[in-house]
Order: sequence, then structure tokens, then C-alpha cells
Amino acid sequence: MDHIVTAIENGFAYAVVNAPIIIADGLFSKNYVEVEINKKHFKSVKIASDIYNADCMIVLSHFKGHEMAGFGGAIKNLAMGCASAAGKQMQHSTIKPKPGKKCVGCGICTKWCPKEAIAIVDGKAHIDEEKCIGCGECISVCLHRAINPQWGTDINDFMERMVEYAYGAVKNKEGKVGYMNFIMNVTPLCDCTPWSDAAIVPDIGILASLDPVALDQACYDLVNEAVSLRGHNEKDKFRAIHEEVDPTIQLRYAEEIGLGSREYELIKI
Repeated sequence: MDHIVTAIENGFAYAVVNAPIIIADGLFSKNYVEVEINKKHFKSVKIASDIYNADCMIVLSHFKGHEMAGFGGAIKNLAMGCASAAGKQMQHSTIKPKPGKKCVGCGICTKWCPKEAIAIVDGKAHIDEEKCIGCGECISVCLHRAINPQWGTDINDFMERMVEYAYGAVKNKEGKVGYMNFIMNVTPLCDCTPWSDAAIVPDIGILASLDPVALDQACYDLVNEAVSLRGHNEKDKFRAIHEEVDPTIQLRYAEEIGLGSREYELIKI
């Protein structure tokens, strides 16, 4: 019910959009299909039943920065948006966050942790690794940037797992999925955060494609070519914000496993 209420509060009521809200994996995220993919990290992935059973799909994505993927576009939207709750956890499961010296013990992270794995001990956040599922919620909500994932191979694995879920989400819909990315209000963090930071570049426009990899690559290139609004004029604007994350990992791996191609032709309308 939380998802339905959130959608209505943000203007997606039937009376407004003339379309019903459907929670594709059910109200309790128990309705999903195991889709066989036989890739490096997963033999099968848990895709929401109503998405799996849909004949075709239009994927609308807000292209923006992301603290664990570098950027979020069509690939990430497919992976997280089409997975069941368990599938989302499986994608994040290699990431075990650690509170750092910046922690002030405000307790916000404890309220957002879905497994009650965080407690304030001696004025600092403490994460119980046995309970932690690696969902990354605490990383996003920390106002002081005091909680960070353990960088290295873990973050690379996260992106590859994400790509494999995106692959599974459209495996039974070849030629029946259209993608649109909105390169507008390109914020540095995921839309999951409970606030909106200033955009990193001016609004660029809306791109559409039948290939999610080509689409994300084109959006990534356009953002890097744009004028920075935050003083990050480096070649890779996302890497300038999230220094430890290589955003191209998801693009390279997506092409490698056959989700799409990084080659594209940009046609302006």
C-alpha cells in the first residue's frame, strides 16, 4: 500500500493520469517469476509477475547521478523497477556499508533501515553485518555522507548484478520494449533520496530508443559534453561527484551480455 499512496501523493492518481496504478509484484512483493538467464552472478532473476506477463512495455526513466552506479538511466530502471523486493536485495547484497568518522549519531539511518540492523552506540551509528542486507538505504539518507559502501570489487559486482536483472526483465520481450530517458533536472543522487539536490548540468531534453544500452550511452555522453552547473568540468561529470565509481562498468557489461549496443546515431527532432 505504501507504493500506491506514494504514487497518488505524487500526482499519479487515476483521476489525473487516466490509468490505474499496478504494483507489479503484488502488495507484499510475493508475486514474481524466476527468469532463467545463466549469467556470471545469477542463474535466474526474480522479475515481477505482471511485468513478466505483459506483452510489451514502455520504460520511462529519469537520467541522473547515482551513488552506487555512477548514473541511473534505462538499465537501472529496468533492473530495480522490474525486480521483486527480494530481487532488489540480491542486486545490492554485495554492498555492506560502514559508518565513518563524519557520523554525528543523528539516527536518521536507523529509521530507514528495513532490517533494523543499525543502532546508535556511544553516539555513533553501528551496523550489524549479520542483519544488514546491503540495500544501501542508509547511504542515501545520511545527511552528513558518513556512511559509505566498501568500495572495490563489491561496487563492480553491484553494477553487474544490476545489469543482469535488466537483461532478465526484458528477456521475453525482444523487439517489444521502447525506452525514453528524461535528461532533465540531472541530480547527483538517486531519486530514492528524500530530498532533491541541485542539478549538475542544464536540462538537455528527452531521448528515445529501442536499445537501453545505446540510450544510456547517448545520455551519458550528452551530460559529459554539457556545461557543468556545479564546477565539475572534468571529462566524466558523474565520476567527479562519485569518485570511487566507474559509471561505464554497467554500459560495458550490458553490451557484453547482449542487452544492447553502446553504438548509436543521435537523430535530433
